Amino acid sequence: MKKEVLITIRGSQRNEWGEEDTIELTTLGYLYKKPDCYYLVYHESEVSGMEGTTTTIKIEPSRVTLNRMGKNEQKSVFEQGVFHECMYITPFGMMSLAVHPSEVFIDLTEMGGTIKLLYELNLERQKVSDNFLSIEVKEA
Repeated sequence: MKKEVLITIRGSQRNEWGEEDTIELTTLGYLYKKPDCYYLVYHESEVSGMEGTTTTIKIEPSRVTLNRMGKNEQKSVFEQGVFHECMYITPFGMMSLAVHPSEVFIDLTEMGGTIKLLYELNLERQKVSDNFLSIEVKEA
């Protein structure tokens, strides 16, 4: 099954000084249903600062894998309580990026739904921020 969907991404991050940044992005994408998982695929835009990058999100019952390909490349796995490190490749260079999720909430069906991730973000093995990411999927 392949379906065009409207994807709304809301993210916030709070650094060690308590400063908080938020971003919201709505884009068209595709929802694919496979036997054991779903996939969301969309193209990044200028708003996200990653134009020229395609994002694929694999949604399994208890794990979310974010895979970016193009100008920016990254593969992060969000599994509650599991520390995952990857390389983040940008046009400006590579760096080590890691996520440590404390909450992974998935409520997704063929009709749409929500994914919520609460996690600590590390860059070059140093904590950068506490993050919250919400992905809402609706039929287009």
